[in-house]
Amino acid sequence: MKTWLVAASVLAVLVAGCSPKLEEGEVLEKKGDTFTIRLEKKVDEPIDKVWAAFQRPEDIEKYSEQYQQSKLVKSEGNTKVVDYRVSALGQVNAFTMELVSNPEQKRIDLKTIESTLVDIDGSYEIKPAPDGKGTLVIYRATQKDKANIPVPVSVQKTAIKDSFDNLIAGMKKGIQAQGGTS
Repeated sequence: MKTWLVAASVLAVLVAGCSPKLEEGEVLEKKGDTFTIRLEKKVDEPIDKVWAAFQRPEDIEKYSEQYQQSKLVKSEGNTKVVDYRVSALGQVNAFTMELVSNPEQKRIDLKTIESTLVDIDGSYEIKPAPDGKGTLVIYRATQKDKANIPVPVSVQKTAIKDSFDNLIAGMKKGIQAQGGTS
């Protein structure tokens, strides 16, 4: 019994320790079946190039290993519907997302149209970095579980943060492929 308690304590410390490191102002909290998310990343590229990259969500599969498929289903005005196949938590997850661009605000609103795993309702805000060098990408969302996800919350948090980081890394690669400045 004593050995079991020690083992359980060690496991609890390891699991608690694997939550991702968040920067000041970032939020990744779960209450019940819903995450509240606010993540941001600086991109060392001009805002116009970052905005242009976000206008091509169907290209992310070319620049990110995590995004195994990003297929444009429909494009009408400022609205795109994209089918994604994303590797996360050791499996490939399918999502159909609607993305609506607002060029005046440099904001992309997104919502899940179809997924068996989660419903996401959120946005990407693109704005100049405070230091005047580069661009800040701010992701705000609520993500509601549609299925019981049998992994610790800390692992889910890490997967969400890693997915955002991989998206931004893929966007940076896409910008470079299009003749970025860095």
